[in-house]
Formats: sequence, structure tokens, C-alpha cells
Amino acid sequence: MGYKAAVVLGLIPQLISAAVVCNFSTTASNGDTCTSFAASWGSTLENFQALNPSVSCPTLTVGQSYCVVGTVTSEPGTTTKATTTTTSTTTKAATTTTSSQYEPTIPGVPSNCDGFHLVASGDQCDAIETKYGITDAQFKAWNPSIDSKCSNLWLDYYVCVHVPGATTTPSTPQPTSTGPEPQMPGIVGTCKTYYKVKTGDSCYSINLAAGITLAQFRSWNTQVDATCTN
Repeated sequence: MGYKAAVVLGLIPQLISAAVVCNFSTTASNGDTCTSFAASWGSTLENFQALNPSVSCPTLTVGQSYCVVGTVTSEPGTTTKATTTTTSTTTKAATTTTSSQYEPTIPGVPSNCDGFHLVASGDQCDAIETKYGITDAQFKAWNPSIDSKCSNLWLDYYVCVHVPGATTTPSTPQPTSTGPEPQMPGIVGTCKTYYKVKTGDSCYSINLAAGITLAQFRSWNTQVDATCTN
């Protein structure tokens, strides 16, 4: 009996030192269990319980928020267990920070990523891959939260397009834009019609006058941000 007590007490410092850094949490719905809730976020029951140490499985409290993306950390001398999960939902969830210059990034971007692309309206995985001369396998490996159908690219989030030592194929140079000067940076090289911005103009008024959509406007003027503030 004394031996068992010593073993339990010996574990207490390690349990106390553990801490959860939660990057994203969401609420449980009626009928959710620990297992089903974890599975819906591409996680395991073990990871879910590690991120929510006070949870009383198998049932969850409807409307209560639970952590689904995060990291379990510990003090020096104990192990660190990462429990970050990925999901195919298009809802903007956790942000993985790899460089203060490129924020926000989609979840799962490797910490050694040294090449980034800001997702713009109309972007597709294959177009991004072609632009940077990388394969689909490379792109998915560096951005593991993007699903197989590329249906969850997040607008105005950065994705990884290069890591140190990666082999890439130079893309075919695009036509250089001609036309009146000065021009806003990022105009596509195939542009045939131009508009000079005047005081009081907005993306909406320009699109309305030209009979085009915002998606078309941003795909032809790639440096215009999502809120048209620049």
C-alpha cells in the first residue's frame, strides 16, 4: 500500500506543471460526445481530453466552449505534447504564427516556412502551385489544413509556398502589363482596359461602372485588399 501511495505522489508535480495553450475553441451542440466532437475536428479522444483536462467524458455540456486546436505544454524537465488538429471547414479558425511579417497564416504552416502567398479572391490551389513552381504534394504538405478538394482556402490568410531546401520548377513568366502610367502594383499582364481612380471612388462604384464583380476586380488587381481600403 505504501508503494502505491509513493507512485501517485510522484506524478503530482508533472500533472501540476502541464498547461494548455488553446488557439481555437467552439461550443458543443445537443448530442455531441467527446469522441464525436473530437472526430468532427479531425482530432482524437486522447488529444481532446489533453486540451480539455477538466472535461467529464463521454458527455459534453450543450453550449459550453471546448478547446479543439491548441498545444499542451509543460515546465522544463517534462515532455511537451503537441495536440494541434486540422479541419476542412471554411470557417476561419486558429491562426498559426510563423513570422510577424506574414500574418495571419492558416493552421499547420511549418515553423521553417520561408515563402508565403496571401490568398486573394479567385485563388485556387493549382494556380498558386503553378505560380510558385511547386507540386500539389508539396503545397498540401506545407499547408496540411487545406483539404483534398482545396475548398477551404481562407481569403486574406497566408499559405506556405516554400521551405528551405525544397525543389521548385520556375513558372512561365507572365506578360508584363502595358498601358497608362502610373499603375497600381499587381495589375495582371493581360489587362486591356484601365480606369484612373478619382477622389471618392470605391471598389463598388468602379465595379458598378465597369459592369464587373468584386471577385473579377480583385483577381485583375491583386494588391487590392479584401475590404478595398488601399
